[in-house]
Amino acid sequence: MMRQQNWHLTLGAIVLAVGATLISGCGGGGGSSNNTTPPPPPAPQIQNINSSTTPTSPVSLPIEINGSNFQAAPGKVTFTQGSISVDVVPTTSVWSDTGVVAAVPTGSSTASFTVPGTVSVTVTTSGGTSNAITVNLVPTLTFNPSAMGWSTTIALPKPMAGLRAVAVPGSSTTSAFAIITGGYDGSANTTTVWANNLNQDGTVGDTTNTTWTTIATNPLPTSLAHHAMAEADDTNSLVPVGKRFIYVIGGQVKATDNGGTNTVYVASVDSTAGTVGTWTTLTNTLPQPLLGMSATVHNGYLYVAGGLNTNGVPVGAVYSAQVNSDGTLGTWTTSTNSLPTPRAFGTMFVFGGIIYYINGDPNSSVPPNDQGVGDNFVYYASALRGAVGTWVQNGNSTIHDRAKGVLFTAYGQVIAGEGVYTGSVGSGEMETSTINASNTGNLALNSWTGLTGSLGQVPKANVYNAAGFTSPLVSVTNAPRFLILGGQALTGTTGPGGVLSNKVYYNNLP
Repeated sequence: MMRQQNWHLTLGAIVLAVGATLISGCGGGGGSSNNTTPPPPPAPQIQNINSSTTPTSPVSLPIEINGSNFQAAPGKVTFTQGSISVDVVPTTSVWSDTGVVAAVPTGSSTASFTVPGTVSVTVTTSGGTSNAITVNLVPTLTFNPSAMGWSTTIALPKPMAGLRAVAVPGSSTTSAFAIITGGYDGSANTTTVWANNLNQDGTVGDTTNTTWTTIATNPLPTSLAHHAMAEADDTNSLVPVGKRFIYVIGGQVKATDNGGTNTVYVASVDSTAGTVGTWTTLTNTLPQPLLGMSATVHNGYLYVAGGLNTNGVPVGAVYSAQVNSDGTLGTWTTSTNSLPTPRAFGTMFVFGGIIYYINGDPNSSVPPNDQGVGDNFVYYASALRGAVGTWVQNGNSTIHDRAKGVLFTAYGQVIAGEGVYTGSVGSGEMETSTINASNTGNLALNSWTGLTGSLGQVPKANVYNAAGFTSPLVSVTNAPRFLILGGQALTGTTGPGGVLSNKVYYNNLP
């Protein structure tokens, strides 16, 4: 699971991607007869932005404005900060009566918006001007993956593979927590739930918190491995300010199972202490049992893609469900646009209206704990209000045919790492690409570049079935921090692999 990052894209790229899926509604105003003057159209009303309670965005990135009475033809969107006011007129393809997509401008021709800061957003049509919604502006920073260095922090209480982890923002800009669930301990799948605080430098714990906390009072309701995890909060969903929810989706119950489960669990996380609440089994289960699928929350919707069915066969299914204010999920929608080829154990993220699915294993009958290479395909599609558009194969494939790896995203950079791939151990541990703002020639991601161990750019973890996430905190040098947790030693491309790991790696440079 990846959290949304602050990347620099243009509205032109988003228009290309989402135009095909945004359905235009009907505008206000009725017809006239005889000499009767038609009633004026109703004023527009903004319900929310980005389907979140506390919307945030960098400048130059698109936001989703949801509401009513926007009419069918475009009006204008106004962004105001103090004395600076900028009008944006979106194209028809991203304007409907109930939704508008507009890029946040950098400012006017004479003055730039202050970032970090806030802007007030309104929509104006022939019916008048809407209510104003505040958007928090966050900075975008420069990050060079080739400058990375790696170290280790507090190890897991025991070696584990097939575990999953998410980062949960805390109650301040300098606090966050890591939550780990499930996993295979070498003999059986577990109900384990571990928690620890995250530090700005990428480490976990502190001088008085020298071990991971085992959440003994609220373990998972059943043993699980190879499940999916996602996190919802007020910046990415319509939940109350300060509320945090984590989801455990599907997964393998017994280590000998070919397939998974359709169960979805949710628990709250205290944003001040990082404590995990009681797990609730949601009534809206996955449309089918799965393991090895990918999941992420973006603009108020939980997306799930790929995985193995009950026969251990990869699927191309793509699902979405809205995150409700109490943390429950709405009814699952099965997208009519499946992945072009069924696959499991890939990685996925959504940003700026685009959903990306990277690598994964298209083969059947490969036990989840065993090694098995994937392919080097990269797919992308539009993702707007839970609707997924037609998938396109990116013109730039990854260098390696990776499966069961991890994915990190930050500031326009994408890093695919670890997992099982063809080649000697360590030869393809990590590679990086960047978002292509113009998306010309079906190149939503630019070409991939390998990172090498000889330059210290990779951790030399060499594991598959590990957990990984990007921390919501940045270092004092304004750099992102990535964590790799557990996994099983990579020994080749087939077979059961090597010893399980309890190590936790993080990048300590730049």
